[in-house]
Amino acid sequence: MKEEPFYISADKQKLIANATRIKILHLLKEEELTAKEVATRLGKSAGSIHYHVQLLHKGGIVNLVREQKKGGVVEKYYRARSTRFEVKHHESDGRKASGSIGTNLSLNKDEKEQFLLELEQLFVRWESQVSSRDDERDEYKVECTFEEVESE
Repeated sequence: MKEEPFYISADKQKLIANATRIKILHLLKEEELTAKEVATRLGKSAGSIHYHVQLLHKGGIVNLVREQKKGGVVEKYYRARSTRFEVKHHESDGRKASGSIGTNLSLNKDEKEQFLLELEQLFVRWESQVSSRDDERDEYKVECTFEEVESE
C-alpha cells in the first residue's frame, strides 16, 4: 500500500535532509521506540540519536506517543508521522506544481554503483514506453543529482 505524503514547509525539509534522520524515521514508522532503542538499532551513540529525534519532534515530523516511568527515569516513546514527504510550495515562488522526490542515503562505493545501475534501468524502462495516446501525455524533466554531504 502506497503511503500518503505528509506535507511540510520548505524550511522543515532541512530536517529530513539527513541520512541518519531518514533511518530514524523508517524505524519509528514501524514501531514506537525511545531514542536509546533507536540508537542501539542503528549502532550510534544515544546522545547523537537523542539530538536528531529532538529536532524531528520539535519540527513536528515525529510524535511523542507515550511516556513510561522506569525507576527514576522517564522513557519517551516516539512514532514517525510519515516516511514520505512533499514540500508545499507557495504560488508566489514561481514553481509549477509538478512534484519532486529526493532523499539522503548512506552508501558505500559498491552500494552507490548498484543504486545508479538500478536507477538507470528504471529510466530506460520508462523512456522506452510507447503509447498510442501520446497526445494525452505531458513531458517532464527528471534528474537525479549525487552530492556528498557532510555528516552532522
